[in-house]
Amino acid sequence: MKQKVIICGAGGHARSVLDIALQDKLIEVVGCVDPIYPQVKEVPLMKEIPIIGRGCDLTELYQKGHRFVFIAIGDNAVRRKLYHEAVSIGYEPINLISRHAIISPRAILGKGICIMPGAVVNVNTVIGDNCIINTNCSLDHDCIIEEHCHIAPGAAVSGFVRIGEGAHIGTGASIIDRVCIGRGAYIGGRVIKKLSSGC
Repeated sequence: MKQKVIICGAGGHARSVLDIALQDKLIEVVGCVDPIYPQVKEVPLMKEIPIIGRGCDLTELYQKGHRFVFIAIGDNAVRRKLYHEAVSIGYEPINLISRHAIISPRAILGKGICIMPGAVVNVNTVIGDNCIINTNCSLDHDCIIEEHCHIAPGAAVSGFVRIGEGAHIGTGASIIDRVCIGRGAYIGGRVIKKLSSGC
């Protein structure tokens, strides 16, 4: 039986999440909730997905029988707030994992996690609730990723690294082994300057 899931968010990250959800035969996307409702009633660039309310409508949707949720917001602080609000209402956060990710069977995953295409999660790594493990990033062995973190596209995290709650590891960043990243830290990504004005 399919899990009927409400997605919180309708922006760029939410579209990446939706792309994974729509490929999962065990999931049925009911719709999204986002502050752009009711002015906008379809997910931009994914018009087959309805926007059915705002975040404040989660209680009413729960009372109508909906039980599963995924928080598809890139900002760590906003995602943390919505995650706790949804859980306090009674929702069960689901994991959305791309079929193109590689995850060790010895990894331990919390709830409400998104693991994007090309990501690698190696042996004995622990990922806390409500984390984003983004496209083509890698978490090597024996890492601990605490709740509400975002490991951005292409980041490489070596073995025995601990990343504190709510930290952001930027695009293309490299974390060497046995480093501890503090709670709420922001590690900048590698920046490639724009070389052409033709984009």
